[in-house]
Amino acid sequence: RMKMNKRMIGTAAIAMLFCGGVSANEVEANIALSTDYVFRGFSQTDENPAISGGFDYAFDSGFYLGTWASNVDFGDDTSTEIDLYVGYAFDLTDSVSLDLSAVQFIYPDETDSSNYEEYIASLGFGDASFGVVYSPEYAGFDTSAVILNAGYSLGLTDTISLDLHVGYTKLDDETKGLIYEGSDDYLDYSIGLTVPFGGVDLSLVGYGTDVSDEKLADDRAVFSISKSF
Repeated sequence: RMKMNKRMIGTAAIAMLFCGGVSANEVEANIALSTDYVFRGFSQTDENPAISGGFDYAFDSGFYLGTWASNVDFGDDTSTEIDLYVGYAFDLTDSVSLDLSAVQFIYPDETDSSNYEEYIASLGFGDASFGVVYSPEYAGFDTSAVILNAGYSLGLTDTISLDLHVGYTKLDDETKGLIYEGSDDYLDYSIGLTVPFGGVDLSLVGYGTDVSDEKLADDRAVFSISKSF
């Protein structure tokens, strides 16, 4: 099986310590209905629909924190994923930004050993981004992984964007074979179009990987309806 997500170390209370207790400058909620939940090229819902949502809190200082949750299906009793995250984003120059963050992945239906953390650094260059992710206990296993990401968002109009992504997951030698049957280092990629319509955002994203003989990593298209408020 493949158990992974997206965007802390511990709890929101810890995150508040990082933020120095300042008041939130911006609070945003989001909800989405999707035909699948795909993360790093793998379906997290056994190719079934997903409902997800979360809250984000941004501060004047550049700190932010939030939470996000979705249903999942790994072929066992796990039904829910909850992500807690905290980060700090700031400009290095007029055209380059840096975003440092940490994410805690929680699966309430399983033991604490299934939960794990990721630490992320991402550079932004205009509409392009490049990031590296390190997880000391990737996907709940006692071995590490490093993920490299690159993305580009092309604004076709003022409201319509085309988003491109490519990622490379490098597993520790001891992790190989644990994530999914025959698992090894792999490449994932996606291309998506987002269009606002009637007060919501409609998106269609095509996902793919270079993983062979794994149904959950097959090429697929995912349609989503989302709303932020």
